[in-house]
Amino acid sequence: MPHSPLRIGFVCLDSSHCTAFTRLLQEASADPADPWGLAGAAITAGWPGGSPEFPLSRDRVDGFTAEMQSLGVQIVSTVEEVLQQVDAVILGAVDGRQHEELATRIFPAGLPVFIDKPLAHDYPAACRVAAVASQCGTPWFTASALRFQHALTSTLSELQLDKQHITGCDAWGTLRTGVGHLELAWYGIHGIEALYAVMGTGCQTVTRHRTESGDLTTGIWPNGRIGTFRALHEGVQPPGFGMTIFGSHTIRSLHFPATYHELLAAILQFFRSRRPPVTNTESNEIFAFMHAAEISSHQSGQAISLIKHTSCR
Repeated sequence: MPHSPLRIGFVCLDSSHCTAFTRLLQEASADPADPWGLAGAAITAGWPGGSPEFPLSRDRVDGFTAEMQSLGVQIVSTVEEVLQQVDAVILGAVDGRQHEELATRIFPAGLPVFIDKPLAHDYPAACRVAAVASQCGTPWFTASALRFQHALTSTLSELQLDKQHITGCDAWGTLRTGVGHLELAWYGIHGIEALYAVMGTGCQTVTRHRTESGDLTTGIWPNGRIGTFRALHEGVQPPGFGMTIFGSHTIRSLHFPATYHELLAAILQFFRSRRPPVTNTESNEIFAFMHAAEISSHQSGQAISLIKHTSCR
């Protein structure tokens, strides 16, 4: 049975995601095959937003807004106007420092919300975003596109069917820092999301070591399982994303392309079901992980307990 047309609002048009998502949905609606299951939804309203203190927002918002308008998206003057016209919301502000304030305006509407990466700029703000959503009873989730890449999801399914236990994972990815953000939060979040997709929640301690040639964060999970994230600094190492997954009797190495089809499919499924594919608990733990990594890096690689140092209060 076909879905009812789903109207999506996009709050903050300062990321390439707004135009990429809009085009993918339009292409799917015109494709009878629709291999990704994206038809029946459209981004119909957008509010430009923008952060004057964040160059990648300030310098791009006008261009993306004009492009969205050319794609047929109605540009409105307030967040509240977006909420009145749609069934679901993507909060896409590229500056994570804006997410908390915007969430307090969006969540009371009760619409399902996808928060584009990063959830917030630091761990306390991430906790406050989750608290506001809980108070409003609003379903939400946040995720990197890497988490839903077919190469990763199919490999995890194969390992599960083969009844293999995952003993560890080494993830790596490009690191770009964002003004006012945790060092790993603004772009390191991609590789850490992929790491958590493999390892799951429950990380106990975190260490981070930085040298001139490397940046390695190590987490210890129950039963001594080890997960690592190697941050590839721009201009120092080649860019890219990938990982090695250690199964109980096989080792799989993966490289990830930059595609959004799988993420967008997960977002649409969530908008219709109101059941997040990534738990809010996991999203908050990921921020706790990055927060603990920053503490460790400032304490010469000392092991930091997630429970002791990163409880939302």
